Formats: sequence, C-alpha cells, structure tokens
Amino acid sequence: MKKHIRIGIIMVLVLYANATLFAQREQTRTVTATGTYVANQNETPAYGQAQALLNAKKEALREAGVFEDISSTTIIVMGNTGTEFQEISSELSRIELEGRVRIKERTDASPVFTDDQLIKYSTTIRAEVLVEESKEDLAFQFKTEGFKNTYLSGEKMTFTITPSMDCYLRIFFFGKKSSENAQIYPLEGIFKDVQLKAGIPVNFPPEGKTFLYNSPFEYTMEISDIRDNIEQGVILIVALKKSYPFMETVTYENVINWLSKIKKSEKRVLWQGVNIVDN
Repeated sequence: MKKHIRIGIIMVLVLYANATLFAQREQTRTVTATGTYVANQNETPAYGQAQALLNAKKEALREAGVFEDISSTTIIVMGNTGTEFQEISSELSRIELEGRVRIKERTDASPVFTDDQLIKYSTTIRAEVLVEESKEDLAFQFKTEGFKNTYLSGEKMTFTITPSMDCYLRIFFFGKKSSENAQIYPLEGIFKDVQLKAGIPVNFPPEGKTFLYNSPFEYTMEISDIRDNIEQGVILIVALKKSYPFMETVTYENVINWLSKIKKSEKRVLWQGVNIVDN
C-alpha cells in the first residue's frame, strides 16, 4: 500500500540527528560602502532608507571585488510569470544578499532634497563581505522533465531528473504557510540519501529498495486553505557533488544560508514554481 506526502497541507519537517560538518572555511573582506536612493513623493521614508541600505550592501560586494556574484534568483514558471512568483524571487535575492554582507556599523545620513524636489536617502556601512573564490562548474548540470505549471488539488506530482554527473539531491517544497515548508527528498525513514548516476534518469518520488526504507510514497498537491481557489508553491532542487546534509527547519532563510556554505563548483540549483487549483 502506498503512502503519500500532501504537498500544500501536510509536510514533514525533517531534522537530521547526526550532524556532518561540511561548511567551507569562510573568507571575508571588511569594506566601507555607501548606498543612496532617490525616492519619489509616493514612497515612505522607511522604504527610501531601506533601499539606500540595500544599495549600500550591493556596493559593499563591489568594493570586495565580487561584483560578478550579484545576481537575482529566478523561479521558473512554465507559461506563467505571476507577480507572486516575482515577489518571491525578489525576497530570495534579498535574503541571499543579506547572507553575504554582514553589517558591523551603519550610519544613516539625514535625507536631503534634490534639485527636482525629490528626497535622497544615504546610508554608509562597514561590513564583512563573504567572498567565495570558486566558480560554477558549467559541466555540472541536471535535466528535469514532467513538471506542470498547474496541478489540481489532490493530484499526484511526478517528475524525472537526469544528472550530467554523479550527484546527490536535496528537494524542498515551500508553500503558502511556513508549516507547509519541508524537505521532500531525501526524507528520514522514507527516502534514502542515494547517489544518482550520471546520465541515468530517476523518477520522483522514487521507488524500489535502492531509494526506499519501507513502503512507496507519493507527492500529492493539495490546497491548504479551503477558502482559496488557487495557491502557489515553490520547489527547490539542489544537486550536490557531495552529500551535504540540511539539518535545520525548512525556511527560505535557513535553506539559502545552507546553500551559501557550499562552494559554487559543488552545487547546481533550480527553483521551480507550481500552481495548485481547487478542482
């Protein structure tokens, strides 16, 4: 008899009992940087100052010589570029930036009026910038097939992953509520942490003794709030050359902080958006 995981309503939060040290030794550079932002008349002082701080963090990256690492997280949504996914992408980029720039001192200058009567905000920071010297291994890729843009509530989700190199996978689901967030592969007591082989496709959820501890499981997409007709979720797939465990409660912040400790050359990441609709 198959058991199933309901994605969107009930997800198991996984904590690994045995911690494995995997973080690379962090290299930091201390820099001083200033960010400015010119706000229009409809933007609040709090928003203007926050944007100046964000620009100061970006400038700190440049001062540390890692301009090429300033990038945006893109969530792939087939046939749909909804604003909610764009907002999630923006939030993920902000979290990633905050993880790279650690502020030690901050000074906010008094706002000033520009010649055209707009308000200019300015923030100066002294910060430690996490510098990653490794670069992406462009030969390390994986192909996904079978993802749908929209699932009916109660529908089973299946997909196939084919890696270009031997690797390990970590798959996460992020839902409307934080209680729905979970690591769905591997899963303690259900799915083993198995090394995938280069060029060999694997169906998910996986079956067979190679991957399963006990009975087969299914991924079921379900709306978590009966008042909603549609919900949006995000699936994160991480391919790793080594078996780096994730040992925290699943939140965007925790997952991105975990990812930041793994060298670029050791990982490949894909964010996949999905819609769940009431049938």
